Amino acid sequence: MLLIVLLFLAVSSVALFFLKRDQRTVWMLGLCFSFIFMFVGIIIYLAKTGGLSPEQKMFLFFDTRIQRRLSYMIFPLQKLGYMIAIGRYLFPPFLLMIAMNYSMVPAVLRFRKNGILVFLVPFVSLVVYYPEIFFRLVKGRFGLQILLMKLTQGWIFGYLLLAVGLIVYEYRDITIPYSKKQFRYIMVFLFCITAQYAIYCTQDPLQVYQIYSTEYMRFSGRLYANSLMGVQGWYLFTLFTLASVAMGFWNLKNYMMIDWRESRDDVRIRRKFDTASMGASVFVHSIKNQLLSNRVLCKKIRRELAEPEPDQGRLREYADMLDEVNESMLGRMEELYKSIRQKSISLSPVKAGQIVDTTLQLFHKKYRDAAVEVSGSVEESLLADEQHLSEALYNLLTNAHEAFLMSGKAGERLELVVHAERLYVGFEIRDNGPGISKQEQRKIFDPFYTSKNTNTNWGMGLHYVQEIVKSHFGKMKLDSNPGEGSSFFVTIPRFEPRRERRGR
Repeated sequence: MLLIVLLFLAVSSVALFFLKRDQRTVWMLGLCFSFIFMFVGIIIYLAKTGGLSPEQKMFLFFDTRIQRRLSYMIFPLQKLGYMIAIGRYLFPPFLLMIAMNYSMVPAVLRFRKNGILVFLVPFVSLVVYYPEIFFRLVKGRFGLQILLMKLTQGWIFGYLLLAVGLIVYEYRDITIPYSKKQFRYIMVFLFCITAQYAIYCTQDPLQVYQIYSTEYMRFSGRLYANSLMGVQGWYLFTLFTLASVAMGFWNLKNYMMIDWRESRDDVRIRRKFDTASMGASVFVHSIKNQLLSNRVLCKKIRRELAEPEPDQGRLREYADMLDEVNESMLGRMEELYKSIRQKSISLSPVKAGQIVDTTLQLFHKKYRDAAVEVSGSVEESLLADEQHLSEALYNLLTNAHEAFLMSGKAGERLELVVHAERLYVGFEIRDNGPGISKQEQRKIFDPFYTSKNTNTNWGMGLHYVQEIVKSHFGKMKLDSNPGEGSSFFVTIPRFEPRRERRGR
């Protein structure tokens, strides 16, 4: 059973690293392989020493033939003990680096540039525990051996507690639901693997070096073969760990691939705009057809006016048709121009409440009687172009309201929620409308895509919103369940003015 967890950890961490090679995947790869190093060393050590119950053998090896083969491996105990030491001393700094990478605490962000310093203490421990150095250092010095054991346990648990504290603190401060849900699975995965590590990290590799000698037994009566849990408990705990590892890696992949998907989508959208000449040709062709229709209508009007007694009803009909075609053309040209033209964005500090007020003013000009519930912290400051960001949020509110009206449902609930994160201010547009299918979610941000069967909608709204959000160095996310409603999240960098220094 344990071998399955180790194999799954190795495959998943390597696959994640090759999917996105960045610092976070490097730390995750290091965490998993330090865990694997420690437990593979322990498994080989137990295979060589024996003295295991049938249940323990089944849990560790599945088959006695695997144990026999491992026991025959030429692997000196000193090297085996150092292999366990490598895993034992590298797991905590890798976990702490992952926690620091996720953390948005200002002090941690400042220290992150020098984060590699967390490996200094583990490096010293690995130097001290190198077999040749270790035996020369502690030979006959029982007090020094006790001191080394206590010191290593102390910094190990210090690192673990600090890392767990940062992860819990980060999870507690996340207010955006989809981010909190994904991070929850990652947190459970990290905690499960840390708990499994913590059960064995209290036991020093010294026991492998001294192999049951009275020197080690004098300091600690517990050996690797005597864990804190029974075999049944280990089975249940390992199954839970395996499930959390699978769920954690899946959500970690989703969490870490957001930027990659956005970059991929940007390339795909740019590729679409590389064919803008074709789109422009289609647009010109459409306008040309309508102008030709106007020409036909003008000829009919002139022909009718040339009659001795013009038919006033027919003339009014032709005039109405001409007016309708012209208005349609003007509307299309204005919308297309507004959506595609280069925008001049001017970012300045603004309160979230101002953005909300301007958004509601724009929305209620069009839908005077539609109610919008506002909640959250509107006193937060952010860097934004008030007019453009408000137009983007207004567009999202309008889409949500119109989608609800088209669904035919009763009891509309339209909400604008402001989320206060440490580095970002999030705006959530939430509705209880028809929701958006997974298939549509892949396409709704594409330019010229629309699900509305009208001649006046060109499908540029959400693409326009996304471009405005990106110009604010923000991100946009959709969370939708068909039949239940949708939530659009817009996160914009938060602004905190520097406090003026008082007199020296």
